[in-house]
Amino acid sequence: MLMFSMPLYEAKYHEEEMWQEISELELMDELYKTYKKVTPAIKEMIMGNEVKTPYGSYRLKLKGGEHGAEQVELSAA
Repeated sequence: MLMFSMPLYEAKYHEEEMWQEISELELMDELYKTYKKVTPAIKEMIMGNEVKTPYGSYRLKLKGGEHGAEQVELSAA
């Protein structure tokens, strides 16, 4: 049986200091408020960048590691 996990996302709203985990549905709702097409924004998060909107900042949650400036490599398995 193939085991994998879904990506997790985090948000930091302007008035808060801590990142909080959000669902994919919450992320999409916020991105659709700002962008006509959300795919480029999601691609930015996959590449390890934060996406900023008027509502806050969003990023892909890394498991077992820290966020940094290094590039995230994707492989086709």
